[in-house]
Amino acid sequence: MRYFIIGFKNSGKTTFGRKLARQLEMDFIDLDEYMEAKTGTNIPEMYTRLGEEGFRRLEWKTLKEVVKHDDIIISTGGGAPCHCDNMSLMEQYGDVIYLKVADETLIKRLKRAAKDRPIVLGKSEDELRQYVADLRNKCEHHYLRAHYTVDGDRLKW
Repeated sequence: MRYFIIGFKNSGKTTFGRKLARQLEMDFIDLDEYMEAKTGTNIPEMYTRLGEEGFRRLEWKTLKEVVKHDDIIISTGGGAPCHCDNMSLMEQYGDVIYLKVADETLIKRLKRAAKDRPIVLGKSEDELRQYVADLRNKCEHHYLRAHYTVDGDRLKW
């Protein structure tokens, strides 16, 4: 069995995935961490060096590699379901879980994580709100294809 955890950046996919994997006694892979270990480069550096198209191609190739693992939970990067045929690939190989959180939750978390997320560094609260709204417009229709939706705001970490 395979489960794929999808959702916006900073929605809690890795935390949720690790806890779910422990509860179900399954292995866990965070796709971003896996890519970093494989390349020896962090995600922002990879993205800068490869550009979006190159980064998405590498992400797709990496996803195609990890979907072959059995009894695993895989958390993806926030943009992974929105590019290439990644959603179809995940749907084909397992069950997809959308970890949905409210815009206000995302904004609060992005403000705290801005130093690790260059794309939001220096943005005002209004700019973050617009950024989250734009992401939701761009990605949520992909996320809503998931087999299950979990309310991330109601989870007790």
